[in-house]
Amino acid sequence: MKKIIFVAAVLSAVSLATSISAAEIVDNFDRPMSNVPDLSFPDEPTEFIGSAGKSRMFKPDGAGPFPGLVLLPTCGGHWTFLNTFDWAKRALDRGYAVLVVDPLGPRGVRQNCTPPQAVNTQRFMKDGFDAAEHLRKQPFVDPDHVGLMGFSLGAMAGLGAAGPKHAREGGRKPFQAIVAAYPVCKFPSIKLPATGRVVDLHYLPDKIEVPLLVLMGDRDNETHAVRDCVPMLDPLKSSGNPVDYRLYHATHNWDARETRFTPFSKRGIFDGERIVYEYDDAVTEQSAKDAFAFLDAHLKKK
Repeated sequence: MKKIIFVAAVLSAVSLATSISAAEIVDNFDRPMSNVPDLSFPDEPTEFIGSAGKSRMFKPDGAGPFPGLVLLPTCGGHWTFLNTFDWAKRALDRGYAVLVVDPLGPRGVRQNCTPPQAVNTQRFMKDGFDAAEHLRKQPFVDPDHVGLMGFSLGAMAGLGAAGPKHAREGGRKPFQAIVAAYPVCKFPSIKLPATGRVVDLHYLPDKIEVPLLVLMGDRDNETHAVRDCVPMLDPLKSSGNPVDYRLYHATHNWDARETRFTPFSKRGIFDGERIVYEYDDAVTEQSAKDAFAFLDAHLKKK
């Protein structure tokens, strides 16, 4: 009798595990987009400046045409951290025309990192495509070589734009390369507010069309890169998708110089875990080398 009870308990546990592992997968980018106005972008490039409030376009000296790079920030836009502009300066120095998107300032949004988000990931992705379309119209930009680099929420938008389902969102031309820095790849067991269903909400597609490089930190307990991203990325790589990743010994937002002396700390939205952002100069430099080696290979080839 004890043996039968034990077997029944094992079968019940297996059944439960199977049902949990078979949770419905929902593509985040199939969900509704934030109902906010479209962005407008600068008519002319300006001298380099890093500040919030509007999107900004920069170009190297000369007539070009230069490869183009769209930069999408974190959920906080440019209000707290200006690391997106550090990347813009690196890109500019490497011969890229750059459009830094501000998804929040022009829409009067100051807080966008806790639900409900005024400007969600789907809207960030559309902003990225809109920005790329604007860059391609500039006489100093090579329209066939425009890439995207996103950070956190901007990186999650980049993941969506890399898959065949959304790479041509709205009938747009796809990006030629995408770098996603410290994205969330999925939220497991999330209750959808509209329906109450508990699902695995995926940002990383199950196929990759646009060459994609994902930059992650093994100390990042906001995106849980090791737990959630690596197990999704490894099968994609091994099956021949154009995707690669780098895993650094770093926290989330390792490139934010504002945390050089005083790390930023907060509580996780879903589990209340203490999350820390801590600047790391060595990782920042290495991630820049990795990112631009990848972008150069795809955006500077003729």
